Amino acid sequence: MTERTRAFVAACLVVAVVVGGVAVVSVDASASEGVPDAPVSVEETFVGTSADADHAVAVTVTVAPTERTGPINATELTLATDRAAFIAPSSISTSETTGGEQVIERTVDRPPTFDLGRLEPGETASISFRVYPKSVLPQGETLATVHVETQFARTQRVVETSKRVAPTVTAEHAAYGITPTLSPLTSGAIGAAAMAALALVAGAIYRRRLRAATRSTLQSVADQPLTASAERAVTDAIRSLGGSTRDDRSGVTKTTTERGDDANTESVALDLDD
Repeated sequence: MTERTRAFVAACLVVAVVVGGVAVVSVDASASEGVPDAPVSVEETFVGTSADADHAVAVTVTVAPTERTGPINATELTLATDRAAFIAPSSISTSETTGGEQVIERTVDRPPTFDLGRLEPGETASISFRVYPKSVLPQGETLATVHVETQFARTQRVVETSKRVAPTVTAEHAAYGITPTLSPLTSGAIGAAAMAALALVAGAIYRRRLRAATRSTLQSVADQPLTASAERAVTDAIRSLGGSTRDDRSGVTKTTTERGDDANTESVALDLDD
């Protein structure tokens, strides 16, 4: 091979490499351009439109492949909440329009996780739930996150996406006045304070009735024949409970002089002030 021939072959190889590289880059770019997202949508509605309604956000997640995406399979959907809210497990429900076997299967309870079977274009699978915010009127904070991972059957490409549930609700949307705005935690604290006050009142009433019953019993005892020391003890107890003895009520002042253990001499003086 002459020098000129070798130079020509080398030049051809360089051109082939360059052209091939351009071609490869072009193919990769075309493959990465226009890749559809996971065919999932999230609809949210604030349902606390009256004072006695559920203070919650109703959420519906719908997975619906289109002609552009083609069939999808191996779909996993996870519902997660932030500290600002919680999902009521009893509110979770599913529906589908596949016309065949059930495609939605719940695999994990916490966080709620679902596996979806193959869906063709035109078929849908929906998961609905209610998320309860801790604030009375959520102001755009993330209450829940819907994470979806699926595979396009045509290309075997796996895609994933996350969608936030973050509504902004005003007093006009709520359709009832909230003045002042109270969170469930504040409301709970107020309720606890009210219960504590009620318990104190009940305790006071109970103690008052107990004192009255004790006083009545002691007054009955005071009417019986007693030794001087016992009579003084009963009289003092009645007066400490806010009661009065028969002598107090009759205006009689009784003085007792104790002599020895068994001898008692009593003198009675009339109170003539009245």
